Amino acid sequence: MVEISNLTFKYEGSQKNALENINLHVNKGDFLGIIGESGAGKTTLCSAINALIPHHFKGDYYGSVKVDGQDTFDIAPGLLALKVGSVFQDIDSQMLSTFVEDEILFGLENFGVPKDQIERRLSQALKDIGIEDLRYREIASLSGGQKQKVAIASILALEPEVLLLDEPTGELDPASSRQIFQLLGHLNREKGMTVIVVEQKIMLLCEFARTLAVMEGGKLAACGPVREVLQTAEKLEEKGVNIPRVVTLSRRLAREGLIPSDIAVEKRLALNAKEAAELVGEICKGMPGRAQNAAALADSAEKRMESFDGKEPERDSENKTIIEFKNVNFSYRNDANIRDISVEIKKGDFVAIIGSNGAGKSTFSKLCNGLLKPSSGDVLVEGDNTKKVKTSRLAKKIAFLFQNPDRQICCNKVREEIAFSLKNIGLSEEEVKNRVEKTLQDFAFDPDAEPFSLSRGQRQRLCLACLIAVRSDILILDEPTTGLDYKECIE
Repeated sequence: MVEISNLTFKYEGSQKNALENINLHVNKGDFLGIIGESGAGKTTLCSAINALIPHHFKGDYYGSVKVDGQDTFDIAPGLLALKVGSVFQDIDSQMLSTFVEDEILFGLENFGVPKDQIERRLSQALKDIGIEDLRYREIASLSGGQKQKVAIASILALEPEVLLLDEPTGELDPASSRQIFQLLGHLNREKGMTVIVVEQKIMLLCEFARTLAVMEGGKLAACGPVREVLQTAEKLEEKGVNIPRVVTLSRRLAREGLIPSDIAVEKRLALNAKEAAELVGEICKGMPGRAQNAAALADSAEKRMESFDGKEPERDSENKTIIEFKNVNFSYRNDANIRDISVEIKKGDFVAIIGSNGAGKSTFSKLCNGLLKPSSGDVLVEGDNTKKVKTSRLAKKIAFLFQNPDRQICCNKVREEIAFSLKNIGLSEEEVKNRVEKTLQDFAFDPDAEPFSLSRGQRQRLCLACLIAVRSDILILDEPTTGLDYKECIE
């Protein structure tokens, strides 16, 4: 279905290849997972498959990409879109309408789908993704995760032969992520749809994908059946791939000599919790000696965890409240998103905000720094009521990382981007220079790189670096690890 031969591509103005000598064949009905660290070339590879390269993104192009036998060099992306349905990493760039219903209708009407099919396709797409209740909502009022679901629904409604998804679960909660992959698995098995998905959540790929491709530095480092590729787990970790814990467990059991020789080779590496449970069951069944060894192994692991220095951060001796919500309510056009919240956050606290998509996490965060004002109730920041204080004044106390990094990048060079806020808060030229240099060193950025030439994950890290350089009293991060690889998340 997709045949890539000797593909090399370098973006216009870039000094190095984004893709280098890629050879990849995807059979009709396959389910391919693509993984790798940020900047490895995963998104660029997607752009080559759906013909955005070379028709939209220009540069030096060698080799060929064929979809269902047709060379993408000879077909416009708009015409190919009926065959290859794409969900991009940057969801906002894919939204064209004001309301959810109109967003899904846009593609159907644009491609001239017969009128008597439209309602069925629209309703089915909403139902499959589980967003029937969002049909008449304004897109601007949706959370990042809800927008992601709308984007996927709008592509499913077109019923393409190939589904190409670039991190489709990046902003989804665990339950929604699993729901999306279950749907992809159903479309792949029952309808024979070819699925190609870039994803950092490798456990989902282990369960649903048949083939796994690992990207590194623009090259295809490994490609093959999932179990076969994961046999080289140690090498994959070096490439920034988050190895599933069940794989780590399997390999540890093998190293400790706990897996008996009569267990089939293909069952010695567990890819999911069910397989891991079966493996451990086989090891312990009727073998008290091995069971004791396994217990000893678990005990030593527990002692190592107990020795971990998980010190609590120091808190202000006065236990000072810096953010306070007093009976706060907030609504987007009569649709209540925050209901009667009262909470105090103390100086020195480390607060995690969790909840499903659309629960109000981003809304809560924006109420903290005055980007949104309460419909009723009050939000106080170090005693200042956000209703009465300019957001620009609050910004000197609160550094805020948006869910979408592109909303806070405004300069042409990485160095300029880091310096931008430092100059705005009135630091001396010498202090700005010192902080910029330290930040560039800490985050290993190329100072002259153009921010929008970076990958989504790298842009996210750049925005975080800019905020850390300011050294504000309060740091609010709205999903800071979206688009990051495993190493970057840990960092």
